[in-house]
Amino acid sequence: MIILEFYFRTLTVLFWITLLFNWIFIPNPDINYYIFNTYLILSLIYIILSIINKIKHKCIDIKTKVDFFYKSISIITFVVSMMYFLLYSNSIKLLLIKTFIIFIYFYISCKKVNLKDEEGVVGIIGSILIFVFATYY
Repeated sequence: MIILEFYFRTLTVLFWITLLFNWIFIPNPDINYYIFNTYLILSLIYIILSIINKIKHKCIDIKTKVDFFYKSISIITFVVSMMYFLLYSNSIKLLLIKTFIIFIYFYISCKKVNLKDEEGVVGIIGSILIFVFATYY
């Protein structure tokens, strides 16, 4: 569905813009809280619409399944990363959870590359970049 693809790309761009905004300007906990909650709500709407679309169009194609999991884990990675960067940057438990989710994101991105989908390369680069940000932040 074209609308879901545009929605996914919009959420991806919003994630990277938010990280850039947080690094360039002086972080404000109140603003960070509102930014995270807004992004969380938008992400939940996307995941719900994506699941409904998946149920509606039952495809057993492996490429479609990997694409669904790739987009879902991407959004989950972005939400957990935003929570870590904006709200709880001192939480070791959240860092460990985030690291585990990033490795899943990396693995599914590699699966996409194996299926000859260039979007997987973006996922690999994004997962490495998020991991580097998390360890050096």
